[in-house]
Amino acid sequence: MKYVIISLFLIFSLFAKAQSYIREGKGDYNTVLATWDGKYLRQGKGNYETVLYTLTDKYIRQGKGDYNTVLATWDGKYLRQGKGDYNPVLYTWDGKYIRQGKGNYETVLYTYDGKYLRQGKGDYNTVLYTISGEIPIEILIFIIP
Repeated sequence: MKYVIISLFLIFSLFAKAQSYIREGKGDYNTVLATWDGKYLRQGKGNYETVLYTLTDKYIRQGKGDYNTVLATWDGKYLRQGKGDYNPVLYTWDGKYIRQGKGNYETVLYTYDGKYLRQGKGDYNTVLYTISGEIPIEILIFIIP
C-alpha cells in the first residue's frame, strides 16, 4: 500500500509540472519557441524564462500578472482587440480554421488540427508550428504572425 501511495504521488507531481511547447516548423524535436504552463506563455523552453502573456479568464494580458494590460478578449469564437466584448474582431475560430476578421466565410489564414498549425487552408500545407501538449487555442491564435 505504501508503494502505491508513493507511486501515485510521483506520477501526480510529474503531471503538475507538465509543460506544453510550441516548436518551430514540423517536428517534435525542433527548436522550442514558447512554453505554456497552464497560465503563462513563456519565451523559449523552461519555467524560468520571460513571461510573454498571461491568460486570465477570457483575457490575454501582457507580461506576467493578473492585472496587467489586456491585449485581447476571447469569447470562444472571436478574438477581439483589447478589453471588451464589442471591440473589433481580429480572428474567428470555427474549430479547425483561423479566419481573418469576423465571420465563418472570411479568408482562412491558418489550419489547426490539434498538433500542427499550418499556413492557409488545408491539411497538407506548410507547417508553421508543432504543438506538443495542451495549449489554449486563444493563445495560439494570438501569437501567430
